[in-house]
Amino acid sequence: MKRLLVVLLTGACATTPPGVAFQKRDLDVALDARIAADDVKDEVAAAAKDAELRARMQPLAVFISDMTGFTKLTREKGIAWFLAQIRRMERVALPLLARHRVELVKQYGDDLFIVSDDAGRLVAFARDFLAALEVEKQRGHPLNVSIGIAKGDVLRVGNDLFGDPVNRASKLGEDLGEAEELLLALEVYEGLPDAAKAGCTVQPEGTRGSKFPFALCLRGALTTP
Repeated sequence: MKRLLVVLLTGACATTPPGVAFQKRDLDVALDARIAADDVKDEVAAAAKDAELRARMQPLAVFISDMTGFTKLTREKGIAWFLAQIRRMERVALPLLARHRVELVKQYGDDLFIVSDDAGRLVAFARDFLAALEVEKQRGHPLNVSIGIAKGDVLRVGNDLFGDPVNRASKLGEDLGEAEELLLALEVYEGLPDAAKAGCTVQPEGTRGSKFPFALCLRGALTTP
């Protein structure tokens, strides 16, 4: 549904990250130069552009969430109902972002893209976010969310994120995760203190079709230590 809607409800949530000077036009210039170097088989120039982009990458933890089980309900209740649930989810997330000092980079439909230079803060935010959504669920609002978190070197281009951690967080949160689950890439899980690992279990490669191992944390086990 969100891929067809391409709804970007950024007015109340996403803001341009402070200090991020590299924009799409800058990336286009760099990539056009990279393509030109490829076309004339100038390996030195191509390598220089590769190095330029690598130098712009920064270590970040990446959180990507997805609202689950909404396609059928949206068909039954309509698009206004669906958008209202997204807005309700935003209203839950906003105060928690400030409390945990994590940054919402953008929202794409019902997906949230959040970053921090501290993976532990993102995990703590995820726990509180899922707990707050459970309160909404008990009030009759089925805000079922799955979350994936990974970390590593990321290229930020305006409000977009590129890199392996983004791909893995997306895979965990959107494809492998189910309602009320938090899935952590191993480098995130292994970097947590022991108390924060309670209730999470490492799943081997191949679990749910995954091409890499990950830690699965169920909502009921996500009480913040």
